[in-house]
Amino acid sequence: MDIERTNTITLSILEEATSYHRWIFEKIKPYLKGNILEVGCGTGNLTGWLLGWGKVVVSDMNENYLQLVEEKYQDHSNLKGVFIWDIQQEPTRELLASFDTIVCSNVLEHIGDDVSVLRHFHQLLSGEGRLILLVPALKCLYNQLDKDLGHFRRYSKKELVSKIEQNGFRILHLTYFNSFGILGWFFNGSILRRRILPQNQVKVFNRMVPLFISLEKITPNWVGQSLIAIGEKS
Repeated sequence: MDIERTNTITLSILEEATSYHRWIFEKIKPYLKGNILEVGCGTGNLTGWLLGWGKVVVSDMNENYLQLVEEKYQDHSNLKGVFIWDIQQEPTRELLASFDTIVCSNVLEHIGDDVSVLRHFHQLLSGEGRLILLVPALKCLYNQLDKDLGHFRRYSKKELVSKIEQNGFRILHLTYFNSFGILGWFFNGSILRRRILPQNQVKVFNRMVPLFISLEKITPNWVGQSLIAIGEKS
């Protein structure tokens, strides 16, 4: 199965994980401001939550995904634009310094030269604009699931901070996210060497998100399946 098909199936499976996406949104909501660009919107699993907050422009390099997002949210007054953009390419002059916030969730790990992409994001943000990143964490967790999704890497805190800062951002916030997903990712990708997350497991996980949110309030945040980083343009 090719990488694009694997990603499309995975996005379809995750479409039903509404509690999970709301959890992500609640984590990043305090850092949203102004006009938002969602980079790599996929099929719009996070887009709806962002549209509920404010004005959003969405981009992706997959035209089929963008058509789905446009059809899904075409009547939403906060959807201000949809455009194709391969983030490895320089942004068009018209877009420079156009946005106050860029949201990039589970995208950067798909890019070989992630440093140049962070530079492009810096160009698109207005003064003191914010970059919100969610990326897979823990290099030791890299497994068959990552490979088949086309992930070049999982990130350590040190690597992510270094790459963000060397591209003109200062770190406002950095935290692990979703420690509860580690076991499932390891079991499915490292032990069973599955290529796609089982849909039934995703549904169960989604139903348990309210419990996870309660537990994270009383447990140390020492590790997580993902990292959330907030950078501010300096």
